[in-house]
Amino acid sequence: MLKEKRNQCIVISGESGSGKTESTNFLLHHLTALSQKGAHGSGVEQTILSAGPVLEAFGNAKTAHNNNSSRFGKFIQVNYRENGMVQGAVVQKYLLEKSRIVSQGHYERNYHVFYYVLSGATDTERDALHLLPADKYHYLNAKNLTLENCDEKYEFSRLKQSMEMVGFSAEKQRRLFNVLSAVLLLGNVEFFPKKSTYHHDESVQVRNPDVVGLISELLRVKQETLMSALTSKRVKASGETLIMQYKLPEAIAARDALAKCLYGALFDWIVLQVNHALLNKDQVLHTGHSIGVLDIFGFEDFGPQNSFEQLCINYANEHLQYYFNLHVFKYEQKEYKREGIKWTDIEFLDNYGCLQLFESKPSGLLCILDDLCNFPGATNETLLQKFNSVHKDNVFYEKPQRKENAFIIKHYAGKVKYQVAEMREKNLDLMRQDIVSVLKNSSMAFVRELVGADPVAVFRWAILRAFFRGYFAFRSAGIKHRKERADMSFNKLATKTRYRAPNDSIVSHLVTVSSVNLTINRIA
Repeated sequence: MLKEKRNQCIVISGESGSGKTESTNFLLHHLTALSQKGAHGSGVEQTILSAGPVLEAFGNAKTAHNNNSSRFGKFIQVNYRENGMVQGAVVQKYLLEKSRIVSQGHYERNYHVFYYVLSGATDTERDALHLLPADKYHYLNAKNLTLENCDEKYEFSRLKQSMEMVGFSAEKQRRLFNVLSAVLLLGNVEFFPKKSTYHHDESVQVRNPDVVGLISELLRVKQETLMSALTSKRVKASGETLIMQYKLPEAIAARDALAKCLYGALFDWIVLQVNHALLNKDQVLHTGHSIGVLDIFGFEDFGPQNSFEQLCINYANEHLQYYFNLHVFKYEQKEYKREGIKWTDIEFLDNYGCLQLFESKPSGLLCILDDLCNFPGATNETLLQKFNSVHKDNVFYEKPQRKENAFIIKHYAGKVKYQVAEMREKNLDLMRQDIVSVLKNSSMAFVRELVGADPVAVFRWAILRAFFRGYFAFRSAGIKHRKERADMSFNKLATKTRYRAPNDSIVSHLVTVSSVNLTINRIA
């Protein structure tokens, strides 16, 4: 980077459990150590290193293949000054697996942070957060409550220390843990059919309103409002607002949607806070170069449990493999031929056809999925029928030998069978308006902030605010300096002309600032 004066990027890829996350951590330690030239970590370097344990606690979980699997992708851009010292960093996240909040596979666990809190919280914290034993929560897989070779009580203290170093005050941590406790308690809300004289009435009511009371206390929302949002929805028809009672499956879906909405918004907020901490270390606009580190999901095959999440993850890995083939084989061998080097071409598996299966328009899998998500009356079964009819002759697509709601894709790493159950719902990832309204009416500003602000807009405004704060500080200092010189000089006009503040570069700075783009991708 320093030698060529060009931005650099490091892509860390591999199958699930191959050590990508650990490699990323070692790499960041190395990059910051090179910047410090042997000195102990301090300032922005330490903030970058402390952000890792925070993001891992909230975004990593145990899977069937890996005890510390990243369930989100992240891109960390480390910005350097022209002399090679770290100036700051930006973290961008992709595809948090929110469905893990409400259900996990047989040998899997929920996100690490839940177990850290339940193991490490003090008695005072347990009472304030209304914590229960881990085996009492329905959202936690009772068969995998512990992790081998992991002291979760120690990990909780380490997490709190890292959060403090990143800039999370004790009050912010308390509010954050309130939301985590509320998410866990939501899974314990149970429903039962109302007693009604009408046979067709399938409406439900909450079996344990005391649990809803605890959740409303943690989130600072009215219990009656929360109870209504869990059992009914408002529908506008012909200019009138109707209240429709949920059936049992709909009530369970609304409860789970609230839990996923809360955790997803909390994770976005955490990434935003980390970026604020990395941005505020230095108010000077970045003028040097950067090194980007991409830690993306590994290729996954969970047997009969592959769903929309694995489809997206493996699609991303197909793109990485195609990029690798393009630059290591195709372009390199063309260069050899152009230079007249004697060379025997190396045969490799070209996965371009597999990418076209995903993304071609209008018949690609993703296009068909989007179309049927917008089509009234479509189901996951009709989605599978459309896949089968359109791609029955595609060499990268197969139907299972026995009839089931699944399809098979021939990836570069092998065949993977995907279940279509809930695929449309996960692709839509709708935040139910009734649920968002409940959270926006919370008396706790923190909860309102989680669902009320666009994290991208907030972060962009923070960058602009930091730039203008620095610019006007320099401008004020320049005016003061000119005034002092003017008092000492007989030629005031010459002095002012000599020390005039440069305004011509402001537009170019704004263009640079506006180019920051943090796209928040969400899947349920």
